[in-house]
Amino acid sequence: MSGLRESKKAATRAEISRAAARLALDHGAEELTVAAVSAAAGVSTRTFHNYFAAMDEALVEFMVTRVSALLDRLREAPAEAGLFDAVEWVILDGLRGDGGVDTHLDSFATLFRVSDLLLTMRGAAAVHELDAQLRPLFEGLHSRTPHLDCFAAEVAVRAAAAVAQTALEHYVALPEPRDAAAAEDLVRRAFAVVRLS
Repeated sequence: MSGLRESKKAATRAEISRAAARLALDHGAEELTVAAVSAAAGVSTRTFHNYFAAMDEALVEFMVTRVSALLDRLREAPAEAGLFDAVEWVILDGLRGDGGVDTHLDSFATLFRVSDLLLTMRGAAAVHELDAQLRPLFEGLHSRTPHLDCFAAEVAVRAAAAVAQTALEHYVALPEPRDAAAAEDLVRRAFAVVRLS
């Protein structure tokens, strides 16, 4: 019975953190309130506070979960794929997944946007903590670029995230109903541009 209870707690914690990230991305940090996140997650504000002392903790939880999931998916990318190819593969694989195009919440781009929002909320003092949250992702991708030092690999990862973010933002800006194939096309086109430069 305690295993089921723990699973339910973990699911509630994850849903709250995802609701916080979704609202932060859609409306900005200034409109991110405990009441709004609780309503979006389908829980009471008291339940929110049972899991998180503050809003930024929910966003950090989202980042930690996403880094772990993205590393798992990167391990499934073709072994011969370089850094940009592996990131593109993970994004396209996610777009084709069960969640459909809504998985843009789970993308590399979203991870870095949430990191930027946390910097806005916490200030410059949070830079090192956020870097520590992202470090496993940089290290995981560095193995695909052994010819680059750690700094250059991090620049490449951040560039790949920016490419993905640009493609997905253009997709989300398309009028409804959006064709899921358009998301794949935009991701492929965006990565093709950086390979040309």
